[in-house]
Order: sequence, then C-alpha cells, then structure tokens
Amino acid sequence: MAKIGKTKLDSGWLAARSTEVEQTGIQLTTTHPPTSSSSPWMEAVVPGTHANIVTCEMDVKGFQFNCNRAFSVLGTLLKNKLVPDPFYGLENEAILDIADSGREYYTFWFFTTFQCTVAGNQHVDLKFRAVNYSAEVYVNGHKLVLPKGMFRRHSLDITDILHPDGNNLLAVIVHPPDHPGKIPPEGFQGGDHEIGKDVAAQYVEGWDWMTPIRDRNTGIWDEVSIYVTGPVTIGDPHLVSTFFDNYKRAYLHSTIELENRSSSVVDCTLNIQVTTELEEDTSLVEHFQTQYLSISANARTHYTFPP
Repeated sequence: MAKIGKTKLDSGWLAARSTEVEQTGIQLTTTHPPTSSSSPWMEAVVPGTHANIVTCEMDVKGFQFNCNRAFSVLGTLLKNKLVPDPFYGLENEAILDIADSGREYYTFWFFTTFQCTVAGNQHVDLKFRAVNYSAEVYVNGHKLVLPKGMFRRHSLDITDILHPDGNNLLAVIVHPPDHPGKIPPEGFQGGDHEIGKDVAAQYVEGWDWMTPIRDRNTGIWDEVSIYVTGPVTIGDPHLVSTFFDNYKRAYLHSTIELENRSSSVVDCTLNIQVTTELEEDTSLVEHFQTQYLSISANARTHYTFPP
C-alpha cells in the first residue's frame, strides 16, 4: 500500500529531440524504455524553472536579487552544453530560433520511471503544475492527451494503469505553440505577433524589457508529482477573508471541492485549522473545526465551513 500524500518526480529524467527517437510513446513505456543518457537521450532538467541568486555591486553599494531562469527544453540543452547561456552577454542571439529551425526541433520527449503501488480504495493522480504548450503523456503503454494551453495544470487519474509490481514508466512528448511566429532582424515588441493566435504570451517573441525566447518556453516548466489519496479527494480550496475593527478581527469564508471516486458512500472527517505564525517554526492555533460528512458514491460536491 502506498503512503498517502505527494511524491515529486524531480530526478532521473531523460530527454531527447523527438526527431531523433524512433520509438513511439507506447514502446518507450513498455518494450523499449531508454536506460541511460546515451545518444539521443540526455539528462533532463525537470521541472524546467529554477532560481539562481545573483549578487552585484554598484557604487560600492551591494544589492542582491533573485533571477528566475525560465528554462525547460532550453534548460536541458544548456545543462548538456548544447546551447550557450542565454543570460550571458549576447549569447541568446547564437541560439537557433524556432522560426528558423521549425517546431520539430524543439519538440522533445521526456522520460522517467517511478515506484508506486496501491491497494484497496486508494487512488493515484499524476499531476503537472505547468506544461507549455501541448503534450501527450504515456504511462505503462497507455496514452493520455493533455489539453493545449500556456503553462496549464493537469491532473490525470492513473490508478488503473499502474503496474502491480510498482515499477512504472512515464514518457511525455511536449510540443511548442502552434504559431511560434518570427522575429524581425531589428527586433520588435512581440515579434510578428503570430503567437497571439495561441493561448500564449506575446513577450516570448521579444519585448523592450527582454530578449526573444528561442523555444517559446516549450517544455515541462514546473513540478511533476504523483499524489496518492483515499476514495475522497480535496480540490480547489477557496478562502475569502473580510477584516473588521482595523484588522483586529477577521471573517473567513472557506469552500472546498470534495470528490468521491468510489462506488459507495464514504463517511469522512474534514478539519480546518487557522494558525498564526509567531516566529520561524512556531505557530499558534487560533481556530480548529471538524465536520463529519457523508459523500455519495461517484459524487462531487462543494462544502462551505460554517463561519
């Protein structure tokens, strides 16, 4: 039986350009999985966004700021020294732009394995916190298509396709936006604006405050995880606060979505806890409330805590 909760899939990933992979997603997750970072496969950066701390000095006055390096496919290529660092000098201009390379050049496979077995009424969701722009997911030979969109979140129920021995294979092919557009030689605010035909930000074609992003932000941008639950899952919590008496009192309106994915009624206990952080690692519990609920079989409902 798997432990209830989240497990991040943030290590052991491999990647390869799709045009250099002969196998299908079904083959990659059944009979022909990649086993090492040998050509065309390479070590991958997943999730693709990470932060660096940059320290600078100016007029003997030091300052420090966070530089979020928004990478995914480019991050993997940079890790393997296949492109220059776009944040150094004018090196970004030396990276092949998708308008010249074609979309296939920045269409990549990502592959990893994970351990997970379930028992009884447990369920497992495969969660992506940000994928750009479109992707197909393969788990143990089963194909799951993700809806298109910029940095979309996805949750896939993979309970019924996990291997009984707990050894599972995951492959994801990620495609760039459908209309990546072109960048004029002299540059322009949003390039030719073609990317505006997709649900995507035009700044990735360049703006006055940033250079063009050569792969148009393609890849698995943020966290990938598997989440093990019981028959009832909690989703989309919504908290609205209203303050009174010059912020000395607060009214909290809390609503959550509950889904029973089993074929029978489930009795459950729902807790809400309000705390105040006094100092690091120390909090004061100001309010604790428990509700006992019965959720109908295969039902989804919203529940609002009494004030």
